[in-house]
Amino acid sequence: MGKLLQNRSVRYGLIAGLAVVAIYFVAYLINKEWVFNSFLHWATVGLYVAAAWKAVEDERQAQEGGKLDLKEGIRAGFAVLVVSSLLYYVYYFVLHGLADPGLADVQAEVMREVLEARKAMLSEEQYEAFSASLNEESLRVTLPNTLLTYARSLIGYFLLALALAFIASRR
Repeated sequence: MGKLLQNRSVRYGLIAGLAVVAIYFVAYLINKEWVFNSFLHWATVGLYVAAAWKAVEDERQAQEGGKLDLKEGIRAGFAVLVVSSLLYYVYYFVLHGLADPGLADVQAEVMREVLEARKAMLSEEQYEAFSASLNEESLRVTLPNTLLTYARSLIGYFLLALALAFIASRR
């Protein structure tokens, strides 16, 4: 375990993941609706990006001449994103799936409010389709759907790591 923690990408991933879990847990304790706030979501993605960028930059600076190989940059950034999002999804499953399954009801209500606020932007068919999809049962958190969501998130995070590595390799 000690050798694993010496890997700066793993370390940054743990820091970012624990920070995101702490932010969401505090939001949950203050007001359960905040857990579904889109600003909070994007702010935590910003934390992931900052941690991944730090790992990529550290990797670039560690290279002879400060020139980063794209593959090494992707590896450094993606490792941060894999670890940090894994921590988040473990927390997500424990909270939403085990500790407080009633969060699905809160989420459905928040989504209904957002849908109503944006009703004028949708056609009647779109509104009806979105409205019909907002049942609490479809929002229940299970281990299989959490694992699938985590796996899908890694696709986007790989592309993000690629972009960060590309930028850093051009410096």
